[in-house]
Formats: sequence, C-alpha cells, structure tokens
Amino acid sequence: MDLSLKTLFLVLLITAKGFFSMEIIDRIVAVVGDDIILKSEVDQFVEQKKIFGITGDEESLRAAALEELISVRILYDIAKRDTTIAVSDEEVQTVLDSRINPIIQQVGGERRFEEIYNTTVSDLRRHYRTEIRKGLLVDRLKNRHLSGITATRREVEAFYRDYKDSIPPAKPSVTVSQLFISISGDAAADAAALRKITAVRADIVSGDMSFEEAAEKHSHDVSSASKGGNIGFTSRGDLVPEYERVAYNLEKGEISYPVRTTFGYHLIKVNEKIGERIDTSHILLRPMASDEEDSEAYIFAQSVRDSIMNKQMTFEEAVRKHSTDERTRYNDGYVGVLNFEDMDARYYEIFKDIDPGSITEPVKDKDGYYIFRVLDKRSDRRISIETDYNILRNMASEHKRDAEMNKWIDELRKKVYIDVK
Repeated sequence: MDLSLKTLFLVLLITAKGFFSMEIIDRIVAVVGDDIILKSEVDQFVEQKKIFGITGDEESLRAAALEELISVRILYDIAKRDTTIAVSDEEVQTVLDSRINPIIQQVGGERRFEEIYNTTVSDLRRHYRTEIRKGLLVDRLKNRHLSGITATRREVEAFYRDYKDSIPPAKPSVTVSQLFISISGDAAADAAALRKITAVRADIVSGDMSFEEAAEKHSHDVSSASKGGNIGFTSRGDLVPEYERVAYNLEKGEISYPVRTTFGYHLIKVNEKIGERIDTSHILLRPMASDEEDSEAYIFAQSVRDSIMNKQMTFEEAVRKHSTDERTRYNDGYVGVLNFEDMDARYYEIFKDIDPGSITEPVKDKDGYYIFRVLDKRSDRRISIETDYNILRNMASEHKRDAEMNKWIDELRKKVYIDVK
C-alpha cells in the first residue's frame, strides 16, 4: 500500500535534509561488493523507522538498520550483474515524479520547497534517481525469486494458530470490483496537443508573446509554469533522454521544435550552458481528451450500468465485454479490500453508506469512468479464519515470503564481498 502524503513528506524531510545538509565528515560503516554504506545512511534509516513507530534502544535500531541496508546492497550487487534484469530511464522518471511531485505540490511549489530545504529540486531529483534505479532493480530480482510463493490452506491455518493473539484487528473496509471505461481517442488527443504546441511556438517566434508568458499561460507543468517554465540547472542523466538529446544540442536562447516524451510535448529553451550542466525552461502540453470524448465515455458507461441494473447482463459479463482495465478485466473486475482510512475524501463519501451488492453510478477519474460493485463491507473487528480467510492468506503468504527471503539472502552472502567496519 502506498504511503500517505503526510508520511512521505516526513520521510523526505529527514532524507532530504540529511543528504543536503550532511556534514563533510562522514564515515564508511560497511562495504558490500563495490558499494559502500555511510554512517549518515544508517542515521537516516533509523529516523525513518522511528517515523513508522518502530521503537527500541538506539543501538538495536542502528544494528537492525545496518543489517537491512546490507541486505539491500547484497540484492543490488546480484541484480546489477544479472543481464536479464533491466530498468529503463522512463520507468525511473515515472517513479521519481510520482514520489516527488505530490510533495512539491503539498508545500506550495518548487520555490517554496527550495526555500524550506535550502536546495534545488534538480539536485533532489539527481540524488533520488540513482536510489530509485537501484530500488527497481532490487524489486525485479526479489519479485522474480518470490513469484508463485503463496501459503497453502494448511499453512494459513497454522499461521492463524501461531499468531492469532498478535494479529491486529481488521480496519473498516469495503471489498469491490470495478468496470472501467476509458476516455478514448488517444491518437486524436495526441494530434491536438501537437497542433496546439506548434501554434504556441509560432506565437513565441513571431514575438506575439514571450516564452515565459507562453509557459505561464499554456504549460501543464504547474511547478515550473509559474516561473516562466524554468526548471533550473540540471546535469546529464537528470532528465528523460528525449528531452536531454534535444536540449544539449540547442544553442543558448534557442527554442526547440516540439519534443515528444512520455509526459507529452515540450518546447525547450536553453538559458545557460556551463560545461555538462544546462539551465533550461520548457512548456509542456499533455494530450488531453476532448469534452466530446469525455461525454461519449460517460454516456457509454451509464448505458452499461443501465444494462446491468435492468438484468440484461451480469456485472461480471459487463466487465469481460466492456472494461478496458486489463489488470482486472479477466478477474471479473475484482480489485480487493480497500481500507476506509486509506481512501481520499471523494471515495470515502462514495463507499461509506453503500450496502453490499450495490453498484455505483459512473465515477469520473482522470483516465475515465469507473463503475464499482460492492462485494463486502466490514467494520472494525477481530480477524477470524471463518470470516477473513483471504486477509489471513495474504498475511501467511507474506510471512512465508519473508522467511524465504531471509534464507535466500543468507545464501547470497557467500557470493558477495562484505566488510563491516
């Protein structure tokens, strides 16, 4: 489950301040393969543990933190030597944006963030880009090794017998399935974005408006639009490859033609070049569905719901026939258990008073319309094997995977150089 923004903010506060305000004096506490672990990393990890409510004496916390960091480094050393595991720049950028952008927005934009932390967002991105790539490589290695490991019925029952007194109560939750109707017309939306950004460039080149004015008026990158599109100095590797390939070949003051990346279309302007560092501004236009496409998607979603409510087809039949979510389409739309305390306010209002068996009206989200079927609804309660088998199976499976992971890491230790200082 994803961390809340509040928790992400606290973790970032510690790690960002720890990284950017790190004293020059630091020391190596362990070497794993050709990588090192610094005392400052252990300090930051201990602080993160405290945020999540993990308690204990300082020495025990530090020992546990160091052991976890060593385990991750062991997995990374194995993963980077495995030629069958790869992580693309686009994947790293997507994860990076999903972690940093919400926090920047929460504190009030890049300028406010930089005031609070006395650093630039580009420096933060550069630091976390490396860590995210490492994390993705490790996750791929772990997932490949642990895939298919699940608890049997007998193992679930044994887990419940052994741990039932320490299993926390189940939180209020709702179990749902979904039918998703996307707002289609990707090609049309892409073409419309390209036409618009080409027109914006023409207005800039003709002198009808400055680059900065155009960024403030048109750019979908909210964090930089208020600064005339400026994203500051970056080094090679900080930005997505398509952007950098163009930016590093522009002259100072030159404005690019539209550049396509995974985020949409960019106009790029180079403000300064100092060695391998460049200061750029950009205007970003993301392909957006038209009002007409949105309306058509809603009408279709409503007609599908009407067919279900009029018993012309079951919810499951409708999912298999009409849902465009490939992750749930072939599983009767099953999403799983959603805890009320983890929902945003909008979805809480939708589900708080709804009864099991109900089917919601189409709910609009950024990518389309969702129709939810409520399969079950539970209040705060003590977990039992009779009523919460699926929850216990997930717990027992995770317990089994943890045991396998510890055993595997012990085996991998023999293949990796480790020196604890």
